[in-house]
Amino acid sequence: MSKFEFIMMFVSVVVAFALAELMMGWGRLIRSWPQVQRPLFVLGWSFWLLVVITFHYLGFWEYQYGVDLRSVGQMLLGLSAPVVLVLLSFVITPELREGQLTNLEEHYFRIKDWFFPMVLVFFLLSLLTDSLLPDFRETWASRVVGPALLAVSFIPLFFTRRRGVHVAVLVFNLVLIVVSSYTLNVRAL
Repeated sequence: MSKFEFIMMFVSVVVAFALAELMMGWGRLIRSWPQVQRPLFVLGWSFWLLVVITFHYLGFWEYQYGVDLRSVGQMLLGLSAPVVLVLLSFVITPELREGQLTNLEEHYFRIKDWFFPMVLVFFLLSLLTDSLLPDFRETWASRVVGPALLAVSFIPLFFTRRRGVHVAVLVFNLVLIVVSSYTLNVRAL
């Protein structure tokens, strides 16, 4: 087993925790569907998170070329973004109680002030990790454009609870990330 395969296995386990929490959350929503109200934001942002997790995991493949994670600090930096993805999965996934109505829009508005700053931390940690790549000096601008565009779109969400604004930002982000997933080559995120 090569060093990269060993590290990739470690990252895979962390990413699997994020995916497992997201999928279990969806399963709980399906089982509790009659008691669920207004699921748009939770379902939309959790799908968005699924695509981000996929981008990040596939982008880690880029680290096999020329990145030698020798120090514990570099390894921790490499694991920090996937760990934030796990935390994001836990934040977006609601607690559902048997036989009790759950308004997921209320859940979303309770967690949004945690969720979006954590997404920004994820983008920052991903960029810091990408700085370990040998071609980072030549490619940093293209690596920053997508996350910066997404980050800027979050700004209104910090200052308003207006449903229309939140729907517009969600739709913008979903369209951007789905179109990107079909048009961009996989690279580190």
